[in-house]
Amino acid sequence: MDAPTRTEAEATLASARTARTSLVAGGNWLRRYLLVFAAASVPVVLLIGLGGQRGATIGTMLWLFLVAGMSWWGARQHVVLRGHKRRSFLAFGGWGVLYGATLLVGVYLFPGQPGFWVPAAVITPVPLVLGACWPTSRGDRSVPSASDA
Repeated sequence: MDAPTRTEAEATLASARTARTSLVAGGNWLRRYLLVFAAASVPVVLLIGLGGQRGATIGTMLWLFLVAGMSWWGARQHVVLRGHKRRSFLAFGGWGVLYGATLLVGVYLFPGQPGFWVPAAVITPVPLVLGACWPTSRGDRSVPSASDA
């Protein structure tokens, strides 16, 4: 097999860079996904904590609709970058622990008290925001250019 010409090598590297850029751009959906859940978590926690039985019912129903809609949308994304599953697990796991602790403590010890529920609503989505802001990959895995050769 003959070695590729410089032009062929440059074309192949350019194609690889284009493919990588497209994949990374297509994989950024997880950031939006996590940020939507983080943003929605704040009013849901406030509704549950400060809205009484009616607020808790409305908040829970809104959350169920959000989960269904976002799960449907997320399942239709075609690019899953390395680390997406781990990032999702850690972000939603951290959120779940904070959310569960907030509900457990808040419902029994601080029902209807804004001094507890407002800070809790702001703190609860922090793992989701951190997951959205975490770098996509470790190190620089970019495709080298022809000038690097």
